[in-house]
Amino acid sequence: MDDHTKPLEKQASNKNIKYLLTLLNLELMSSSWILLNGQYTIGRLLNHQIILDDVTVSRNHASIDINNEKVKITDNNSTNGIYVNDNLIANDAIIKSGDKLQIGKFQLLFTKV
Repeated sequence: MDDHTKPLEKQASNKNIKYLLTLLNLELMSSSWILLNGQYTIGRLLNHQIILDDVTVSRNHASIDINNEKVKITDNNSTNGIYVNDNLIANDAIIKSGDKLQIGKFQLLFTKV
């Protein structure tokens, strides 16, 4: 997963709001993804921006849509669902900085940078 991690860079001229999605599992290598405005797909396949390679994650598990301060995570009919702060979401949920996500066996922290 580290091959797909982008380094965090401070850019004073960039007015976009930045978010960081950080893998919290202690037994796995640390990974983080920088998220700006746009859509990010999550799954096991290599064509996703956020690749979580484990059978507990569906091939096309979820997506995160960011529009400035509004951030929504959507479950793409995954087998194991998505938990936000230990609550299973039905279809989608608004997430905010400090929320903990559970996707398959992966625990992730969503924070505003």
